[in-house]
Amino acid sequence: MSDVQKPRGNTPHIDADRLWARHMELARIGVIEETGNCRLALSDEDAAARNLFAGWCRDAGLTLHSDRAGNMFALRPGRDPNRSAVAAGSHLDTQPHGGRFDGISGVLAALEVIEALNDAGIETEAPLAVINWTNEEGVRFAPGLLGSAWFADRIGDEELDNIISADGARFADEVERSGWRGDMRPVDLPLDSFFELHIEQGPILYDAGAQVGVVTSVQGLRWLDVAVTGRDGHAGTTPLDARQDALLAAGAILVALRKVGLAAGPDARVSVGRLMATTDGPSTIAGHTDLVIDIRHPDETVLAALVEDCIEACRATAVKYGCEAAVSQRFAIPPRLFDGDCVALVEQAARELDLEYLKLPSGALHDASNIAELAPTAMVFVPCRDGISHNVHEFAAREDLAAGASVLLHTLLERAGIVSLD
Repeated sequence: MSDVQKPRGNTPHIDADRLWARHMELARIGVIEETGNCRLALSDEDAAARNLFAGWCRDAGLTLHSDRAGNMFALRPGRDPNRSAVAAGSHLDTQPHGGRFDGISGVLAALEVIEALNDAGIETEAPLAVINWTNEEGVRFAPGLLGSAWFADRIGDEELDNIISADGARFADEVERSGWRGDMRPVDLPLDSFFELHIEQGPILYDAGAQVGVVTSVQGLRWLDVAVTGRDGHAGTTPLDARQDALLAAGAILVALRKVGLAAGPDARVSVGRLMATTDGPSTIAGHTDLVIDIRHPDETVLAALVEDCIEACRATAVKYGCEAAVSQRFAIPPRLFDGDCVALVEQAARELDLEYLKLPSGALHDASNIAELAPTAMVFVPCRDGISHNVHEFAAREDLAAGASVLLHTLLERAGIVSLD
């Protein structure tokens, strides 16, 4: 495997040590279980990470702006102020038991591109932007991809402001408290293109020994809220055959949903990651249970059919246990094909840098899927060890991060154009 790109003449190059050191410094904020991180969106830990990142951006000569959603934009001017910005970035928030690389690598790689250009004295024709999107993970505030969804006009101002977090906080108040509620509007930053580097979060690249993934698409997603209603009862006095146990019905629904997913073929993904009973007594029969279903597929037609099958499975299974299941759709993102020209630029960069790469779709959602509605978009993947992500043991190798950042550097330069080499 190659470590970083092979510099030719005055060609800028990624500083692998600087990139790695910033990953490790950022990882000191919200550290859990020694190798993990918990920085939920707009928490004190997220604010601290944002401020550290902002300091690095200012030291690199970038001008910082933010918007209503708290999205951060660090701008480097180009020679032609009339050209739209070539942008790159990802997110700094994490899962509750997350790692040091998910999202973070995309933000830090984009900043490292700027640092490499500064080191080489290179000016671009088009301006460049490094972006940190707010609440990608969707843990503290729902839905996920929230900042980019607002930027792409998928969520309105009032709806955004009034989203309530899992801990009871209002989104607009928390953005203000973090210090990053700004007045920039999407129209103020027209994008020529957007590129997002991210760890793959799956095992394909790692198993193949490839250092880079050229991402062609992102599969579609539906979130369904399911409310299972039965009847509260006493665990010691209510016969088993007389119960309307909503928790038991929810358990059976989980099994039924797995069968639905398996029947839809190997590309189907059906998961339940959140299940809550309203009663919490060990001697109580649960009268109500809520769960959220995450459904994904790369084909829109199959995805729609899968959603209907899941809804029917919930309702039919609940009835078998004397309960009722009410199902509503919380969130929907269609499958997204990335721009062919942008994908080709990423592949060209990987090839010219003599890196082992694969072309593949993304199984996970990313902010890039929202921004693809606004501007030509593509993604760069780097492998993570054993495909582990959303986990304190998540790990990406120093040389792979540098290789991915090198691809990002060459891709942005091709898109933005070089004015001069000092």
